[in-house]
Amino acid sequence: MSAPRPVESEYLAPAEAALTQAVGGDYSLTSFELRLQVLEAASARFGGFDLTAFHEAFGVKSKRAASELLELAVPVASAIERSPIHPALALSVLAREVLHEQDRKSTGAYHTDFRLATRLAKLAAPKLTHKSKVIDPACGAGILLAALTHAVCGMDRAKTAHWLAHGVCAADLSGNSLRAALLALASFTDDVSTLKAMRARWYCGDSLMADRKVWTAMVPEGFDAVIGNPPWEKVKISRHEFLKSSGTKRHYGAQIHGLDEDLFAQQRDEVANYSRRLLARYPDLGNGEPDLYIAFTDLFFELCKKQGVVVALIPGGLIRSQGTRAMRQKIFDASQSVSMSIIDNRARFFTIDTRFKFLAVALTKAGSEKSKREPITLMHERGTPTGLEITGTATIGRAALAGVRGDLSLPEVRNVSEWKLFSKIGEAGVSWEEPGYGWTPKFCREVDMTKERPKFLGRATPGALPLVEGRMVQAHRFGVKGHVSGTGRRALWEAYAIGDSRLAPQFWIRPSDMPSANQHRADVLRVGFCDIAGQTNERSLMASLIPAGVVCGNKVPTILFPEDPSEERLLVWVSIANSFAFDWMLRRVLTTTVNYFLLQSVPMPKLAKDGLPWKRLVSAARELRTLDSAGATRETYERMAQLRGEIDAEVAVAYGLDLKDMELVLQDFPLLDRGQVGLPGEAKSTITRDNVLAAMAKRTGSLSTVWSHRAMQARALGAIAYVPSELALGGEEIEEGSKIHG
Repeated sequence: MSAPRPVESEYLAPAEAALTQAVGGDYSLTSFELRLQVLEAASARFGGFDLTAFHEAFGVKSKRAASELLELAVPVASAIERSPIHPALALSVLAREVLHEQDRKSTGAYHTDFRLATRLAKLAAPKLTHKSKVIDPACGAGILLAALTHAVCGMDRAKTAHWLAHGVCAADLSGNSLRAALLALASFTDDVSTLKAMRARWYCGDSLMADRKVWTAMVPEGFDAVIGNPPWEKVKISRHEFLKSSGTKRHYGAQIHGLDEDLFAQQRDEVANYSRRLLARYPDLGNGEPDLYIAFTDLFFELCKKQGVVVALIPGGLIRSQGTRAMRQKIFDASQSVSMSIIDNRARFFTIDTRFKFLAVALTKAGSEKSKREPITLMHERGTPTGLEITGTATIGRAALAGVRGDLSLPEVRNVSEWKLFSKIGEAGVSWEEPGYGWTPKFCREVDMTKERPKFLGRATPGALPLVEGRMVQAHRFGVKGHVSGTGRRALWEAYAIGDSRLAPQFWIRPSDMPSANQHRADVLRVGFCDIAGQTNERSLMASLIPAGVVCGNKVPTILFPEDPSEERLLVWVSIANSFAFDWMLRRVLTTTVNYFLLQSVPMPKLAKDGLPWKRLVSAARELRTLDSAGATRETYERMAQLRGEIDAEVAVAYGLDLKDMELVLQDFPLLDRGQVGLPGEAKSTITRDNVLAAMAKRTGSLSTVWSHRAMQARALGAIAYVPSELALGGEEIEEGSKIHG
């Protein structure tokens, strides 16, 4: 998926055009210096300070006379005034150093959108006054400090002058970034001496490795607020990234040519040495490749004084990743109050995938060990053209969270009702490792689609095994798509109707070419699932039985249960995994990949082996497996829908859910039944929901008949439950589905 163009770049396009014209249109180092000087002149127009005095105070060698720079800045300032962005924030955006793809990859720097800067500032401002001491330890061009200045001081020039002169601190690796931050903040004042006092405290260097004296020299007693958008990358280097950083155009998986092995080894050693130093200084980073944002979060807490606030933009991994468990524990232990907003990139905040999720975190540091710890506030927010709006809020007690999520990962619940439901399932379920239930899994990625690619065969060969790709697996169905022609992104796949599944792979592989430790997997029945998924997909988890005699690619991890390798256990697991109740839980913790850690974090229902519910699931799943190749008839579709409804009801009851709970669960799947006939007067079909709730009502002995009546009406009109939309829509989404699930 291509990266979107940030909204702010559209708002500031006229200002950018005026600025480009002012500096002559080239992008050399010389023109960048002139660009900064024109922006300093624009800042002088907004703030009212003397530009010549400013340049003298900060050692700027003017490219042009001050009067000429001020004249060049007129169209730039006018364009900024016409934009919906505050002038100080707009100046920060325009003063940024241009980050190319590899710069972002190597530094983890993603410039802060003006809407996010404003939101963070509003989160911090209520706890601050113009006499507070604040810092951004990774300030970049200073947009967060500019937003915070506006939020705390407003239009009061006297308060702003005191705030800048005595309270605003910054640090960054880049001198140009600090200069950009200075000119952005300068637009708030006409007093150059105020700016000199502020800039004298700033630090140019690596904040993560800075001596403690750097910070105590700024503010001996600690900061009232720490604000930041720290780098989001891991500390690592690969041959691919090394080549790209040296200007080589290439893509992942391409053959490596022209690599300076000595220089690469030198840089790799430097990175490894820095990693060791980071790990020694920030133990909560754990092991392996350090995440810079975790180290910065640790630093934020260190710099913040008791009862102070930490406000930051952090990747979503903070609340869900296995590697951030220690940092979550530290945050919850050391914070009196915790507020976390979940935001995605659909509003084009960053030049990254629109599905990417991140957090706006606001923490109040506890005053002492005995300070009262307030419940966690979890919000969902979405971007608007000029800001953000809250779309959901849940309050989560810390002890309650620890009770259902031992690793303290936060489920993405949108309201109190969802949190209660999540807790209910968590309390009713059991861990996969719980003794006596037999769910201890043995996961395997049988063949790597990249690493083993040279060993793949393009046609059936005696002794070679068909290779199963992600697009070939759906819920209770194996062989749902077949390869027609082409390879890679140009491959054409045909979707097979329900009841007409068959095996038509793109590749084969000899068992001897499989990793030796995995070869035995091809000889046994196991279960597999598509690991590429999403919270907003039609369904997030899709699993099926994988027969012996085939090999699965790495996008279809397979599972065996060594404690009980029976077919019945596999059938029950497939039933649970494909249920709406399990899928709903998984969607609360999922990003774009179903990894083993996330999958096992969803509890299994308490099902006694050979009990009546167990036997019902075995029987239904076994029949579904038979129906998968029984022929694409209306009878097959109807029976499949009936069986899946009964499975969903059985699993829901095993989790302790009632009819109302299932109504809430099914609200999370709005893409169901596209292409099915809706009831008269209704905008879309709800046949699957009605089918499930009718089965649920029957299973729980409810007297309500509304759902069965609706389902019966819909079936009479030709609607069928559980039919994937790509089949119901006549295949128009087949190619897109191939891209998503392949």
